[in-house]
Amino acid sequence: MRLFDFMKPVVTGLSAFLVAAGGAAASETSYYSGKPWEVVLHVPDTQGERAYCAFRTTLWETRTISIEKMMGAGDEVAIALRVRKESWQLPANQTTTVAADTVMGMVEVPMKAIGKQELYSGVPTVPVLLYNAIIGAMLDSVLAARQPQPLPIKFGGNEPLWTVPALDRFQAFEMNDAFKRCALDLRGLQSKTEQDGSNQEVTSPFGATLPTGQPPAQPSASAPPPAASSDWEFYTRDEDWGHTCFAQTHRGIVMVGFMGSPGKGLVGFVSSLFSGDTRATWHVDDKPAYVSDGGESDYFGWHEFGQLPMELLDQASQGKELAVTGAKGERVIVDLRGAAEAVSKFRTCFGKR
Repeated sequence: MRLFDFMKPVVTGLSAFLVAAGGAAASETSYYSGKPWEVVLHVPDTQGERAYCAFRTTLWETRTISIEKMMGAGDEVAIALRVRKESWQLPANQTTTVAADTVMGMVEVPMKAIGKQELYSGVPTVPVLLYNAIIGAMLDSVLAARQPQPLPIKFGGNEPLWTVPALDRFQAFEMNDAFKRCALDLRGLQSKTEQDGSNQEVTSPFGATLPTGQPPAQPSASAPPPAASSDWEFYTRDEDWGHTCFAQTHRGIVMVGFMGSPGKGLVGFVSSLFSGDTRATWHVDDKPAYVSDGGESDYFGWHEFGQLPMELLDQASQGKELAVTGAKGERVIVDLRGAAEAVSKFRTCFGKR
């Protein structure tokens, strides 16, 4: 694979300059500069605003699509979508929906006008987890390992379709690496901010201190347990090889789940965590752990792990947490509360002949 000069990422040190984003001063670090996308770490100078890694178009002079990763409390990750066009005259605080064709099919993102020229996906009524899933699917499509996809953005009203052309495989590899490096620096920046004396808050891994010798209060035997909310979803799609069943959830931008076609083996998958071929341990609570070799899917772009036993689905239906740990220490833990329904539907779909 040849590396042409115009494909080489331009990586620079931290350079401060003014950015036209709400009129606020900010500094940006470039991790990759090319067309049609760039990767930058955006650090606002305005107190209270979040720093973020931006996966941003450079294709047009007067309009921009930006997929932005930021850190929340407790190292939780959120993804936002920002769309800007200089000639827009948007109604303040009004909401609309934009759609994109991705590896997960057509996804829709609720967005709000935060200025005359800018839409942003920070609509409070939509859960952060949902944004992470659908906007993460856009990023997975653009960076798909085997065949990166173009990104068509469809608007309501009379705004025409915007289409960002596909990267080649080498560009996708370089940009994925750049975005990961940006995300690591973003975590370091978040840690530094939390240690700043002006932002210190006394915290504790314990609740209110109990009097010595007093046991914690026990819940009433007659009180029903709280209902478990579920971030797991089940769906089916017809793929190149036939009808396929999926059950999945997200932790930040990382997606974890199971897939399989009737009559074929169970496959686990993880997106946005591993790179290259790897070996991972799948482990529910204190149950037996299962080790599987995996690699990046040429079709989906995520990492797939075969040879997983059906017992793992039984454990997931009844367990509290599922941990997937890579050979290099990469690790994600997802909540299994409420997963039973999605897993049950998956098993029924998976078991059909």
